[in-house]
Amino acid sequence: MNTSRLIEFSEEDLAELDEVAQYAETMTPALGAMEVGNVRNQARAGAIAERVSRRQAASVRSQEMVYRSVAAELAGVTFTTDRSMQAQITQAVEWVECYPATLAAWEAGRITRGHATAVLRCGTALPRDGRAEFDAAAAELCVGQSVGRVKDRLEHLAQELHPRTLAERHAKAREERRVSVTPLRDGMSELVATLPTLLAEGISDRLTEQASSIIDARNTPAPGETDPDADDAEAEPDCRTRDQIRADILCDMLLTGSPLADPTIDGDGNGTLGMIRAKVQVVVPALALLGRDDDPANDTTTADLVGSAPIDPATARALAGAVATWERLVVHPVSGQVLCTDSYRRTASMARLLRARDRHCRFPGCRRPAIRCELDHTLDYALGGPTDIRNLCHLCQRHHSMKQFTSWGVRQLGGGVLEWTSPTGRIYIDHPPAPLVRFMPSGSGAPPPDESGGAPPPEPAPF
Repeated sequence: MNTSRLIEFSEEDLAELDEVAQYAETMTPALGAMEVGNVRNQARAGAIAERVSRRQAASVRSQEMVYRSVAAELAGVTFTTDRSMQAQITQAVEWVECYPATLAAWEAGRITRGHATAVLRCGTALPRDGRAEFDAAAAELCVGQSVGRVKDRLEHLAQELHPRTLAERHAKAREERRVSVTPLRDGMSELVATLPTLLAEGISDRLTEQASSIIDARNTPAPGETDPDADDAEAEPDCRTRDQIRADILCDMLLTGSPLADPTIDGDGNGTLGMIRAKVQVVVPALALLGRDDDPANDTTTADLVGSAPIDPATARALAGAVATWERLVVHPVSGQVLCTDSYRRTASMARLLRARDRHCRFPGCRRPAIRCELDHTLDYALGGPTDIRNLCHLCQRHHSMKQFTSWGVRQLGGGVLEWTSPTGRIYIDHPPAPLVRFMPSGSGAPPPDESGGAPPPEPAPF
């Protein structure tokens, strides 16, 4: 055997690596015990919510408000959202009630959180009274195996123990097909379609075949030609990867081949975005619309799709050019606080100002866009609360209901700042988000923002 190409470790390197491995080996059970302790604590929160909900009026809304309130209490001290915490509590209750063997193996460090999550996911397909047998067998299957290798075995085990056939379950699962969008960084999003496997694989294969055809065509000159771009010296070479071409084909087919679009509706406009019918609130700096922001070093002219993610300037210009009117936000040059808005379209100025100020639901941690929220009187109108910007804020339906039907309380501190009080008395301060773009004055000594809630400054001249 040729040993000249083997990687050599010095004795010092091997000794230190052994220490690292020993530490990891020691910490795995400790981490498992801590994680399972947290799971059991979250399950206790679920038990509290269940106990309290039984004492409420027999309505789905009352019981749901209890769970939301409990989840929000834990979310506040763990710096997460109440929606996420409610999902964690539900998962924790499931682990504790249905998978004790898996939890015990996890707590002892024999398996990891990834194994326990895989067991939970595969076991969900089974009825609750059939999960005990699956739990005991699954916990042993996971010991000594990586999560990736054991997933298929867990799925087959669940199939074997299920009282219903796969055909029967597939017919039910088809009813849950859907499409969802997850915002990513840098103006990108992930489009996820949950479909029957046959259709999903068919779509993937078709995209791959079409992408391969495009790649073959660009790499194969026509007869008598040596350069595919010989007829157009200025044409840009197609350097897209197979994945990029697949994504482009998907967009082309979905945006230009909509059988449900009504061709009799006016106002769609031309171009790729013309088939999109949606209400989009975009905060766009003027320099981005003028095309002066293409320098990557200029971070002050990023457009923002409210409640979702930043978008690139070219898309912002396309959207702005497709509408007849613009709304301008007048902000303080230093603090970025919204002072007033103007628009050629005569809508309720107060609603415009509050939508511009809040941008999203004002419950701590919530990012639901303001355009999909409700304007709420902080002090109820029926109790004498005025209809004033100092007594109004945007709340999504979920948190509007929590404010109304649970003991969560809120009051306004001025300048759009909200003080929330949880059922246990904890205080959370929520500040209105400042616009992402601020135009700084060239000199110093700019006046401080007016947080008195008084009348806005005179309207500036239109663009």
